[in-house]
Amino acid sequence: MPEALPYKEPALVHLFIFLSFAYLLNVTRSVTDFLFHGGVVAEIILGILYGDPLSGLLPREWETAFTVLGYTGLLLVIFEGGLSSNLPMLLSNLPLSTICALTGIGLPIAFSIALLHGAFGYSPLEAFAAGAALSSTSLGTTLAVLNSVRHTAPHHLESPSTSTGTNTASTSSSSDVGGPSLISRDEVTATIGEHPNSLGQSRIGTILISAAIIDDVVGLVIAAVIPALASAESVSSHIDKGELAWTITRPLLSSLLIAVIAPLVSCFVLRPLFWYKGFGELWCAPARADKPWGMYAFAKPENGWGTEEHADAVKVFVMIAALSAMAAISNYSNTQSHGESGSAPSRAARNRRSKDLSFEDAFGRIIGPIQQCILLPLFFASIGFAIPFLDLWRPIVIWRGILYSVFMCLAKLAVGLPILIYGPLMSYVPSVLGKTKRSVSSSVFKTKSAILRRVHWLSISRPSATPDTGPEGTATQTPEKADAGTTSQLVQSASSAETRSSTSPSPQDGLGDIRAATFMGVAMVARGEIGLLIAQLARGDPGKGQLGLLGEETFLLCIWAILLCTLVGPMCLGYIVRRWG
Repeated sequence: MPEALPYKEPALVHLFIFLSFAYLLNVTRSVTDFLFHGGVVAEIILGILYGDPLSGLLPREWETAFTVLGYTGLLLVIFEGGLSSNLPMLLSNLPLSTICALTGIGLPIAFSIALLHGAFGYSPLEAFAAGAALSSTSLGTTLAVLNSVRHTAPHHLESPSTSTGTNTASTSSSSDVGGPSLISRDEVTATIGEHPNSLGQSRIGTILISAAIIDDVVGLVIAAVIPALASAESVSSHIDKGELAWTITRPLLSSLLIAVIAPLVSCFVLRPLFWYKGFGELWCAPARADKPWGMYAFAKPENGWGTEEHADAVKVFVMIAALSAMAAISNYSNTQSHGESGSAPSRAARNRRSKDLSFEDAFGRIIGPIQQCILLPLFFASIGFAIPFLDLWRPIVIWRGILYSVFMCLAKLAVGLPILIYGPLMSYVPSVLGKTKRSVSSSVFKTKSAILRRVHWLSISRPSATPDTGPEGTATQTPEKADAGTTSQLVQSASSAETRSSTSPSPQDGLGDIRAATFMGVAMVARGEIGLLIAQLARGDPGKGQLGLLGEETFLLCIWAILLCTLVGPMCLGYIVRRWG
């Protein structure tokens, strides 16, 4: 029979340890963020110092509890990223995002096989498992860094609605990644709301978030596949081939089904239910003079009901229910996904109701302070708990780990290359098509001219009143003149088209900008939690006799690369965002 936990006064030492740990997590983050633009680095280092890797000041059960709280913070920051995403912009840039994601997955695996297997002599499966661990991207780390600099961008890097002249050009080349606007400025202003400098709403930010999500989903699929590969690699394993195939395909199929079914359910089921007879607005918007709160006529502001706090409580409940449902589905399907939640009021009344119905604002008011001061610091500290710090300092592990880290940084920096290539490619392809069309048209006209000349030659013997007069005395053109006139019109049309193409703005404006490509590559460098998870799964548990694909030395090389990438990436990203916007 379960018994109640006897209440005991905590030891004074434990109180001091916890208070100092919680206080230093926030103080060191602020100082490091101000000095080096990388507050998450201080939190990871503090986790190493307080946790088992070094001092062991925190009891193991505390570390377990902090890991649970930190992972909750990770789920919330990813949920917030989906909540604030610009869905039309995300869908329109999905091909470019997919190219960037595949680049960020393929190059780390290719570099790992080339270096670890080709140069260092580790087995191909070890090299593949290491590359799989380093192919992930820490979306939580990236979003945390972007959120930390959301309100600190320089004045000249504000949104296009508040910039003029050269400032507008600067914004279009760095924040929006060029090209024509995908939605109107009024819609952008209404969508962004109180966060005009949010990079998540820009085109490059949307490409970054969607590419990182694809990387993480593929990484988690690989994480589910690696134990099966390790079992198949084991000599003593008698795993059935059908079971192995199902283990490998199950996470991939479930991820695809969630990605397809969730938007359909949201669009065709949840959205109509929310707007059915104004049901969603009754509960999620505060009471006004012309609208009660909820289903009760007496719930009006003068009666103390229907305040902003009451409406926020309902919206938070809806968000937590949606997040819990997605987490449960992902857990039972042996994968994970990042969902979006939110609502969009009718266009006619958007200006008046968008703020009342903003789920993003409610998230920032209720959950934001807890997430920023407690949950996220614990998440990054929990990454420090999992780093075997003392084992990293063997000479051969140090130099190989640093060299491997450099290659892994370069592999993710290369994700910016599609940003550079995409713009010129999109301008080159229409140009080639236009030249091909003009060439085909010229050939057709030449063929037509030959036919006309042939017809004219055959009709020379026919009697006519005058060479250039028709049967009724009207002036006509000979086939040669008609052909010459047609050719002249073609040349003039081609010349005017070339003039228009030379004077019109190029569609690659901004997309080929080196700043956008640098931002994209640096933002993908941090590995963090997903990389550690895949590396631990590939390592197995040697203490219990469960051998994985990664040997001890290869595992430590992975830890070196994950650690350095997660430390260097956020600092460089913070500097770039504050410097360039």
